[in-house]
Amino acid sequence: MMKRTHDNKKVYRNILLSIILSIVITLLVSSSILHFNFDNIALNQVYESDSNSLMQTSQEIRTITGTATSLSFQIYRDFVISKLLFYDKPDIYDVTSAMQQLNNYRFAMPFIDSIYVYNGKSDLFYVSSDNSQSGIQSKSTLGDQSMVDILDHFQDYTPFLPVPRTFNLVGNAQLTVSKVGIYSYLCYDAININNSLNSAVIVNISESFFNKSLKNITNSRSSNEFIINNEGLLLSTDGVNPVLTNYSDITYIKKIIANASSPGYLVDSVDNTKSLISYTAPDSLGWRYVRTTPYTIITKEIKSMRTKTIYISLSILIAGLLISFFTSRKLFDPIDKVIRSLKTLEIEKRDNLQILRQDFLRNIIMGREAYHPIALQEKLRYFGSKITIQHSSLLIMVKIDHFTDNVNKYQDQFKLLRYAVMNICTEISSPTFQAEAIDMGDDHILLLLTAQESDFEWDHEAFMAILHKMQTSIADYIKLSVSITISPLQDHAGQCIHLYKQLLEASYHRLFRGHGCIIWSEEIMEYRSKEYKFPTHKEKQLVDCLMTGDSTEAETIYADIVNETAEFSYSVVQLAISHLTLTVNNVLNTINKNNAIALPLYLDTTTASLNQVETIEEINVQFYHLFELLYKKLDEKRSSKHVELIKKMNDIIEKDYANQNLSLNFIADELDMSPIYISRLYKQHTMAALTDLIQDVRMNKSKELLLHSSLSVAEIAEKTGFTSDSYFYRKFKKYNGITPNDFRKHYTQNSAPSIQKGIDV
Repeated sequence: MMKRTHDNKKVYRNILLSIILSIVITLLVSSSILHFNFDNIALNQVYESDSNSLMQTSQEIRTITGTATSLSFQIYRDFVISKLLFYDKPDIYDVTSAMQQLNNYRFAMPFIDSIYVYNGKSDLFYVSSDNSQSGIQSKSTLGDQSMVDILDHFQDYTPFLPVPRTFNLVGNAQLTVSKVGIYSYLCYDAININNSLNSAVIVNISESFFNKSLKNITNSRSSNEFIINNEGLLLSTDGVNPVLTNYSDITYIKKIIANASSPGYLVDSVDNTKSLISYTAPDSLGWRYVRTTPYTIITKEIKSMRTKTIYISLSILIAGLLISFFTSRKLFDPIDKVIRSLKTLEIEKRDNLQILRQDFLRNIIMGREAYHPIALQEKLRYFGSKITIQHSSLLIMVKIDHFTDNVNKYQDQFKLLRYAVMNICTEISSPTFQAEAIDMGDDHILLLLTAQESDFEWDHEAFMAILHKMQTSIADYIKLSVSITISPLQDHAGQCIHLYKQLLEASYHRLFRGHGCIIWSEEIMEYRSKEYKFPTHKEKQLVDCLMTGDSTEAETIYADIVNETAEFSYSVVQLAISHLTLTVNNVLNTINKNNAIALPLYLDTTTASLNQVETIEEINVQFYHLFELLYKKLDEKRSSKHVELIKKMNDIIEKDYANQNLSLNFIADELDMSPIYISRLYKQHTMAALTDLIQDVRMNKSKELLLHSSLSVAEIAEKTGFTSDSYFYRKFKKYNGITPNDFRKHYTQNSAPSIQKGIDV
């Protein structure tokens, strides 16, 4: 080693002293600050943790509220259940079918405790529940009398918002009574002149389910969580007091209520125990989420941290002094070595700049980081981006089609293909826009495009040419197909940052538009305002086709139902597929029971989530395969003799429906067979009773005559085989819900309905 000069020794002696002083001062200052501010630091950390957890719980409960709202509205619009809502005296078959439908809704969503359907005309409740109240209840016999009071004063309650309440639940043995907490969602309309309800649907969610969401918050500090409203009423049990207990007189609750619109925390006494109390701002329901943690638990951690900090600081100080002493003796290395080290660091930073740039852009798009526009522009320039955020901008999502297949095919090389897609899109758009490509992971990347000039003029045709060129180039050079989703043009890039979720939702409509499609998110977002009503009449036709093994017609009806959802929001598509999955599985269960046909497959209920599919054809294949399998199994069950015999029975009914003597015995005499045998045979192969078919044919013929002839009701009754016009009148009203004259009057003035077997008007 080169001999050290006196000046060099002096320099390095100064360096040593500087290092030692820096270490000592830094440790003393930082340790002192931490020591005296541990309380505030710990409180802030606990509050931040509590706040995040409470906000997560708030989001979960809002999601449950949204689901319950959609469900109550769907039940209200359900064709099968509407007979319970609007018919004064529905027949037992309608009641049974409707109650089964109610149970299906309740079983489909585990957080639902019970569903009430209220008919104002009959003052009856139709209850779907696991307790003894399930079934048909009058106002006086309904165990949930608080709901009776709510409906009597329904004007005081907002539809589709949760109503926290309690009621006394009587046990099955009529001997035990328990107080039950419930959150009820009301759906009602059709108010009479006397300001009373015609009908209502009430979806009840058990308080225990809401409490389960609260208890999902980490309970490592023995904390207590509960919900209050703006008036200080308890909306969830705290383990001691029931729902709707008035907390407004409690000191710390008063302080929370006084801070009406903001979240925060405070230190106060809770049950004579000093505690940290964290709370949220009122959410969209006006609910506030509160969490209390005993202060002794927090201070215990603080004391432990203080002690550890002191020991760690002393250890670092001693180690720093020793290391400084030994390393300073070797600080005679040339200055150029330091310069070379700095250059090496600069090269490494440049190599990592692209990774840091992608992480930064992802965080901005995902909303993990927020910047003032000026700071954001400076940050972009730091990473070498040419984006000018004040210019007109738009966001493009490029989705890779056949994603799973391509990942399996290219494996480790697929990352390079993603990078190639980003480069191609950037290069093609760069002549017109300043472009920034962002790798979002999974199957898509984003392009943030900003105009190069402030006076940008939109040219739709030129822009579409750019998009088509992107798709063509990607297909030609790297053999991949991509689908593209475009956001609306914004005044500046800051507005585009918030469009990612909207763009992602719109991209899901690739399901109907297929691979290689181009989707405008603005068009898809308009679908949100459209009201969707599930076509229950087509569902019934689908069930009939499956029961009879008509797979071709079943595929057609299924396709009509699914294709109708193409112009609605993505949640509607999921709901429709889920509903169809449940319906088909119910049909398979029925066929298995009635025909002893062991089908090897059922529709996987995870199909309805649509997470694993890219196009609707992938779902259709699963349904069509099952329809074909069902057809083959049913076809094996039938013989040509039975089919011909059933056809003869249908022909007799079609030919002699006007004969008043047409009955099961009449058909048996015509075929010279036993009535019991032909009835059982027909039921086994068609899932319908002969007497019901006679009634359906006569009723449908009478509808045709009412709509397309000028015959009187008495003449129509005679021509359709009814023994008298009064009997026809009663049967028609029971079957259709209205009288023959009203039916003719209503549907002659409006468009005539479809008349066919199995259609209710």
